[in-house]
Amino acid sequence: MNTVTTQRFRLAAEVIVIAAVFLVIRELLDGFKYASQVAEVVCLVLITFMLRSRGSGWRAVGLRRPDHWGKALLLFVACVITIGVVFNFVIAPLFPQGANDINDGVAISRNEMLFQLIVIGIGTAAIGEELLFRGFLLNNLNRLLGEHWVATAAAIVLQAVVFGLLHSGVQGMVSAGTIGLILGVFYVLAKRNLWVVIAAHAVPDILSFISSFQGQA
Repeated sequence: MNTVTTQRFRLAAEVIVIAAVFLVIRELLDGFKYASQVAEVVCLVLITFMLRSRGSGWRAVGLRRPDHWGKALLLFVACVITIGVVFNFVIAPLFPQGANDINDGVAISRNEMLFQLIVIGIGTAAIGEELLFRGFLLNNLNRLLGEHWVATAAAIVLQAVVFGLLHSGVQGMVSAGTIGLILGVFYVLAKRNLWVVIAAHAVPDILSFISSFQGQA
C-alpha cells in the first residue's frame, strides 16, 4: 500500500476502534446513569494515545489558544446566537411538548446538581464531546474523504449525524444532530479551534442544567 492508502486505512481503523469501544462500554454499563460519560472518557484516553502514536496531540486538532481573540469571541457569540435561534424557531416548533427533563423528573440535591453542571455539563459534554466529535471524528473523516471543501462539508454532516444518533429519542437525536452540525460549521470557521466551540457548547448545557434544577423547586 502507498503512503496515502496506509494513512486512510489507519484513520478508518481509529474511527472503527473508538466507535466499538464506546458502544461496548455503554452496553456493559447499561442501566448506569453515567454510562455514556464513562465510555467517552475511556475513548478520549485511547484517542490521546492514537494522536501521540502519530507524533501529534490535541493541540494539532484545535486544543490551543486562538490566533485572534477578537475573531474567536465573535465566532463564539455568533455560534451561541445561531444555536439559540435554531432551537427557538426550528426545534421548539417541531417538538412543542418540550425537552425531556435531564433527571427524568427526579429531584436532586444541590451538590448533585453542581456535579452534573461541572463534571457532566462542562466536563464530558462541552469539553469531552467537542474533543471526541469535532476534534477527533470530524478531522478523521475529513482526512479520509479528502482535503477539499466537499469532503469538509461531508465530514461536518457525518459527524453531526453520528452525534445525533448517540442521543436517545427522536427529539434528542434531532436536537443533538442540529447542534452537532452548527458546532461543526463553527469549528471549521474558527480554523479548527476547539475552545470556540467548547465555550459555545457549554452555554446551552449550563442553561439547561440550571433550568432543570430550578424546575424541580
